[in-house]
Amino acid sequence: MSNTSRQRTPLVLAAGVALIVLLLASAAGQQAWSRQTQLTARFEQCMDQAPFKQSLKTAQPEHQLQPEDLQRHFDQFNEMFETTGLPPVWDGHQLVAWTTFHRVSIQVAKACHQQLNIQRPQRQLRGTYAKSVWDPDSAVWRDSESLPTTSLPSN
Repeated sequence: MSNTSRQRTPLVLAAGVALIVLLLASAAGQQAWSRQTQLTARFEQCMDQAPFKQSLKTAQPEHQLQPEDLQRHFDQFNEMFETTGLPPVWDGHQLVAWTTFHRVSIQVAKACHQQLNIQRPQRQLRGTYAKSVWDPDSAVWRDSESLPTTSLPSN
């Protein structure tokens, strides 16, 4: 073996080891990405069962709002907006304070997390589901307890 080939052998071995490590890391990353994508899809299916998702599927919502009721709904909207500073949400049946609507959605998401054994949504889920949300037991919600709210109807 020549002197030049002896000098190249460690470099070739190091390059081979680096390539193998790179391939293994990319395979592990692909598996983690796939698990995260599958878990996110299952979480979305669970969230589709939530009452606020079902209310959006109401057939012909225009039949629920009659012209003679518009002023009452406008007054309710205005009152909730002035009281909370946030516009209310139409749940398919009635106006609901945004804080109530959001609190219910967080509770449904927590139930889905428990059902799917998700402990760290920011790491286990993808997209908007991986973003942190307000805890309904936090001071933000306790301070808003005095605000007028209505409950979401169960479908």
